[in-house]
Amino acid sequence: QRVTSGARYDGYDYLFQVPSFTQIVDLLHDWNTRELPLIGRPSKTGGVTGLYVELKKSYYFQQDGNISLADLFLDELAQHPKASELLFDHVTLCEGLRYDEYRVPPLVLQSFEGDVLEYLRTKFKERWMDFVEEDAILASGVVNVTGEEDDEVDHPWIPPLVLLVSESKCRQESFWFDVESLHISGLGPNKNCLLPSSSAMESNDTVAIARAKHEAREWVAKAHSFRLAVHPYTIKLEKEAGGVPQLFSSAEEELRYYYCELKIDGIFSENIAIAQIVGAEGCDAEEAAPVVGEPTVCIKEERNLWLFGVAFLAIGAFLASIVSTYVTFYCKKETDTNRPLPLPEVDTSLELVPDEEDEII
Repeated sequence: QRVTSGARYDGYDYLFQVPSFTQIVDLLHDWNTRELPLIGRPSKTGGVTGLYVELKKSYYFQQDGNISLADLFLDELAQHPKASELLFDHVTLCEGLRYDEYRVPPLVLQSFEGDVLEYLRTKFKERWMDFVEEDAILASGVVNVTGEEDDEVDHPWIPPLVLLVSESKCRQESFWFDVESLHISGLGPNKNCLLPSSSAMESNDTVAIARAKHEAREWVAKAHSFRLAVHPYTIKLEKEAGGVPQLFSSAEEELRYYYCELKIDGIFSENIAIAQIVGAEGCDAEEAAPVVGEPTVCIKEERNLWLFGVAFLAIGAFLASIVSTYVTFYCKKETDTNRPLPLPEVDTSLELVPDEEDEII
């Protein structure tokens, strides 16, 4: 590990081997089919565990050993007997979900290399029979009625592809032009892309910090305008080696900044419990970030708006009842004190002609 201060227990170092991809899929299958039902977790909607796979330094393996890491991964995926059931069954399982329900994609792929992601997309389209059966696609009943190709509709078995972004890459002038040319579902920026500079934090330069936060909100909003999820990396508990920045007193405070001010969609964290707890706590109204572009609306915010609507409706009904009572009392008082006017005699034998009824009324 890159944390060397002794803040982490190192008693397990060198005791375990790196597991293979096949072993990881076996572990996932065992967890989802045996462990989750025992602890009462949902088996389909929401809390199902999946895989978030990174293809790392593909160019190195290609140049050094003429090995295509993408093809090697696809072959392993196609050969595993449980991969299709575990990682591609979302093609049909999105049916029947309510508007406020979700299903986490069982497989997400990420890489720093955009050309590798494009290659994977092409190969998933070509080798679709290795991952999903035709009956499952037909059973989904999803039809693309537009004239443009849409992977979410035309090729729903293609997993979400996420471009990882280094600190230097995210600040390049051509970055968004490069992003727009890719068929991806999200961005995984280094968290420093969304933070003030180290010098600004060290000197507590409030102007520079405020400007950097504004630029970070615009960065996330720009990604959302491209319909891209944002998953920064990585939250650590330590203050060293890319841990908690000087801007924050704890990892919890740092997480609230990403969740509530920047409106990110997910986070990489070395401590899963803290990321889940802070996410479950939600955001207070005063912590909510200013509206930039078209941010997504939290369920908690929708609930607050609904409560405000009910409150205004109740206040309006109360005021209406007061006005109605006052008018009724006033009219009754006028009737009691003033002499009633004589009513003209009405000839009840008069029959109304249908064509003249409205005119007589």
